[in-house]
Amino acid sequence: MNDIKVIVARYKEDIAWTKHFSPQHIIIYNKGPDDINEYNPIKLPNVGREGHTYYKYIYDNYDNLSDYTIFVQGYPFDHTKKIIEDIHHYLYKPDLKEGFLYLSTVFAKFTFEKGCGYLATQHLNDTYEKIYGCKNTTGKQYRFGTGAQFMVSRETILKKPREFYGNIANILSYSVNPIEGYGLERLHEIIFTE
Repeated sequence: MNDIKVIVARYKEDIAWTKHFSPQHIIIYNKGPDDINEYNPIKLPNVGREGHTYYKYIYDNYDNLSDYTIFVQGYPFDHTKKIIEDIHHYLYKPDLKEGFLYLSTVFAKFTFEKGCGYLATQHLNDTYEKIYGCKNTTGKQYRFGTGAQFMVSRETILKKPREFYGNIANILSYSVNPIEGYGLERLHEIIFTE
């Protein structure tokens, strides 16, 4: 069995689906108003959408990450119908070598010049600039997995300093639903692989 943690960013969703896995693999972050004591959740303020949860986890656990971390929403099935099977597959896959892998079933494309059709180009560019301190002028076309659910290796995470991830969490912490959260959904692969 691979050393994997599954980070669940929950608000009010029913997370009974997590019982398909050993508790040693699941960490629930609860931003909702209700208590879910049977899951031993970590309570966070309701800010920054799921992205804040993901990057706060990385920042807080930077020195003791598992070999792989899977990041999912409280109800992951809207974007990944077979998420339970996918997680089981990666838990037991003997030759796991992925640095970054989207766990979405729907993908979209974007450029920093034209956006992606769902988010204004300016918001996407502003989010990138807040993370990197400069504009993206590559002209490249990128893809992203809708729903912001992915797996990333410790080795890949550690290529950037801890403060980099703390900055991303801080960028998202000013609001329940910051516009940067939508931009970030398109940038996860760039953040981890470029």
